[in-house]
Amino acid sequence: SAGNGAKIPVIYWLSGLTCSDRNFIEKAGAFEAAAKHSVLIVCPDTSPRGVDIEGDCESWDFGKGAGFYLNATEEKWAKNYLMYDYVTKELPALVASLFATSGKQSIMGHSMGGHGALTIALKDPGTYSS
Repeated sequence: SAGNGAKIPVIYWLSGLTCSDRNFIEKAGAFEAAAKHSVLIVCPDTSPRGVDIEGDCESWDFGKGAGFYLNATEEKWAKNYLMYDYVTKELPALVASLFATSGKQSIMGHSMGGHGALTIALKDPGTYSS
């Protein structure tokens, strides 16, 4: 029904530690159900890509693939690791500019993404619903 101009709800799916946006897209099989029920699924990456910061690949649980959906506060990370702002401000604005969204949105994820979804929803009460 999205093709007929109907406004659709959005689900933001946050992937887990060491994953990328491709993890859910390639493995979940959710897009057929989303199309059937006229729901848009948006899968952001777990961290900035294409930037090289000293130390971003030294550990599996920090840096690339491990942005934790928060804004970094240390200077060398703060320019690029603004994942909270990306997921809660930049990405929803981009989605709304490209798709006819209803304003109803949900956020969920697994592992690090589940933690990110929970902390984001708690930080922004009333923004997300199920």
